[in-house]
Amino acid sequence: MGLLDSLVKQAVGSAVSNALGGGRGNAGNQGLAMALIGALMKQSGGASGLFSQLQDGGLGNALASWIGKGQNQAVSGSAITEALGGDLLSKIAGQVGVKQDMASDLLAQYLPNVINNMTPNGNAQEADGFDLSDGIDMKDVTALIGKFMK
Repeated sequence: MGLLDSLVKQAVGSAVSNALGGGRGNAGNQGLAMALIGALMKQSGGASGLFSQLQDGGLGNALASWIGKGQNQAVSGSAITEALGGDLLSKIAGQVGVKQDMASDLLAQYLPNVINNMTPNGNAQEADGFDLSDGIDMKDVTALIGKFMK
């Protein structure tokens, strides 16, 4: 991982930590969750690809609640594994350096709030532009941080 990747991961993790009301006690898990979400978005071709994958994987109702303005529906780590598939989850877990079951549990805990913050007005198109599939682009990072700092 290059210096730019490390700096971006730190900046995004910090912004998300603030958005999620994180304290020092769970900063490690938040950092891991953000690394997992970043890897997941990259593998999925961005937010719209991730949304399609979650919907096709049986989490359409949960995804709708995360995008919508109401209460976020909770999901289990096993539901995340089922929706994303074990191969993809294993791949991103390996990239981040955690076990697959920890990756699915962290995604189940943090993904609803991250998607909710990416779509503050309840519109999935608000998340367009969060496409990290071509690598890290400072425009994408600036847009992502801006969403969380509102």
